[in-house]
This record gives sequence, structure tokens and C-alpha cells, in this order.
Amino acid sequence: MMSTYEIELPEPTRSLCDCCGGLTVRMTRFVSRNAEPYAVYYAAYTNAPQHGELSMLISLGEWGEGSTAPQRSAFFCRVRPSGDSYELMLGDAAKSAWGDVEAVGTKLSRDQALAHPMKATAFSMVDDAFRRDPTMRGFLERIHCGDVAAPLERNFAMPDDVFALDDARNTRAVVGRNLVVLDGEAHFVRCLLPIDVEEYGPWCVGVWVEVSKADYEHAAKVWDDEALYPKLEFHGRLANDVAADIGLPLAPRAELHVRVHAVDDLPQVSPPPGLNRQWPKDDFERFAVTRGFL
Repeated sequence: MMSTYEIELPEPTRSLCDCCGGLTVRMTRFVSRNAEPYAVYYAAYTNAPQHGELSMLISLGEWGEGSTAPQRSAFFCRVRPSGDSYELMLGDAAKSAWGDVEAVGTKLSRDQALAHPMKATAFSMVDDAFRRDPTMRGFLERIHCGDVAAPLERNFAMPDDVFALDDARNTRAVVGRNLVVLDGEAHFVRCLLPIDVEEYGPWCVGVWVEVSKADYEHAAKVWDDEALYPKLEFHGRLANDVAADIGLPLAPRAELHVRVHAVDDLPQVSPPPGLNRQWPKDDFERFAVTRGFL
């Protein structure tokens, strides 16, 4: 069943963990249902290998105009990734990081939470948050990737024009892992757009570049040739709207120069103006945390 919840996503806060120096992310989310205030949840995690779980407090009850804290109950849980999913462990809300927040209402102990009539609603909200909150979803994805401190990379599966075809894609496009042709006329090559980030090093976005037919045919010919592939170089136009999708300052259809740097790597886009300087760490972390990359 589709959720009727709407989640307001203010920018998370960031700090350094006192015990390990890792990036600690804290978020406050306001939930409405049928356009009415319904709940509030808080969540926090630290991007460091020794911190493998996310803490979360969910306050349910009356949140409408004129309501008061005694009309609400707060569930506290720890979420630990397990396989392709996660395990949820209830705890004592009064002993959590949000134990001094009065607005959340009655802070339930573990036993009280297990017996509470809104327990199933609280669990459902956790599930919904991991589906729809990019910051929380990114935490799980980084755990599954095995390096929680490394920013997730954004990879566009196809050129935007091809992705938008849906059911017509099978008849109009020839889609390969690294090469795509649309209607026999538009030709695309999969490439990497590397961005230098202070202290993190290169952060890459996988994009598609539309190229001439001649450059496409040459790329297809040398792709698996260890001698010729490293010499591959071409120009083209960006085929993904990275500005709308993830907020990078790169115009749709921007002209790009692309060349291969190593035989085992995808062709790399030479960063255009606006992306050719080192991205300050603090600015990048703000960008990445909001979108679930970090």
C-alpha cells in the first residue's frame, strides 16, 4: 500500500564525532498525513566504520494546532543494516540523544513501546522514512557498499531521452552497458565526470555523453582493445540533466571533452568551468548529506 505520509526534509546538521572524528549527521523531519501535522522523527548516524547503526526517535500522537506534549508518545530505536534490509531494536527513549526534548511527549521505555497500541505505526514510519528520506536511504546504501566514510557516487543508468521512453525503449533504442543508440540516429557513450573534493579526493558522477556517429563507431571498435582504448578521445554533449537531478552547476547539453586515462577505467569528462576547482569539504558535505551521498 502506498503511504499517505508527506515528509518535510530540512537540511541535516553536521558535526564531528567526539570518539572517532567521523562525520556525524543529525536530522529532524516533520511528517504530515492528508495535509495535517502527524508526527516528528529525529535520526542520527556517524560515517565511520565503528558506527554501524542509525538511531531514531519517532513521536506519534496529536501534532495539530493547539495540541500539547502529553498527547504524544516517543519511540526510540536503533537501526542496524542486515543483508539487503535492516534490523530494528527498540530502546529507552529517555536515555536517547533526544531524552531532553520535551515536545516529543512521553518517552517510552522498551517494554512500554513493545506494548503500545501505536507500535505498528512507528515501525511503518521507519520503513517509510528509509524509502523516502534520501539522507537515511543513503546511510543504508553506504553500509551495504562496505565503506560508510566514502561518498556514494551517482550513476545515471541511461541517457535521459532513452530513460524517458519507458515501454517504447525496447523498440527504439539499442541499450548496452557502455554504448547506446536511439532511433538509429543519436549515439551515446557512458563516461565518468570526476570532481575533486577537499580531503575526499575524486568524487565521480556516471553520465552519458552524446557523440557523433563517427566517434561512436570508433569507440565501439576500440573499447576492448588494450592498445587502442587508452588513446580514445572525443567531444560530445551531456545527455543527463545533472543540474535538475543532483544540483551540479552544469547546463543540459553542455559541450564536453572526454578522454581515457587508464585502460581499466571509463572515459573521463574533463571538468568544465564551475566544476574544475577543488570543492571545499564543508560545501561538499552539505551537498552530499542532503542528497544521501554521505
